[in-house]
Amino acid sequence: MSFPVQLQARLFALLFISMIHAIRFEHDALHFSASHFITFDTPEKVEALHGHNFRIKAEVSGPLNRREYVVDFLIAFNSLKQICEMLSHKVLLPREHPYISIKATEGIICVSMPPLQWSFPEGDTLTLPVKNATTEALAEYIARRFREMLERESAFEMPPSQYGITIELEESPGMWAVFWDHQTA
Repeated sequence: MSFPVQLQARLFALLFISMIHAIRFEHDALHFSASHFITFDTPEKVEALHGHNFRIKAEVSGPLNRREYVVDFLIAFNSLKQICEMLSHKVLLPREHPYISIKATEGIICVSMPPLQWSFPEGDTLTLPVKNATTEALAEYIARRFREMLERESAFEMPPSQYGITIELEESPGMWAVFWDHQTA
């Protein structure tokens, strides 16, 4: 008896999904302090610049490799710590926002969204490829950077699409944004 190719692929996926393993990270070193503001429906509705002490929880799921683990704990943990260090003590700015202009002039970052304007030392800012500097967008950014870093470190022995990454980002006690980056081949 022969099954159509699509059905075979679906059956394989169902069998594969039942054999997923995961490693989780919830550690005191996975935190950073940063400031941001978010905008709402119109340019006139903007939160005041404010900060948070963010905490990250992370999970990498996928098949076991030939050494019987998903990915090397140390590579993954160190990658998460590097992301925290990169974000720590920065003003997080949304590069893709339709109303916000960000310009660098002589070491100063000038941010404007008329009628509002802000100026920051360049070294104190981080411009992110997001539309709004929400905690949800930041969780997605962290997940994508984490995946890039694991790929660069050759942490995945199987095709990267076989691995899922979940980032939970706490901005205030008990208030979390969660992003699941579970690619499919």
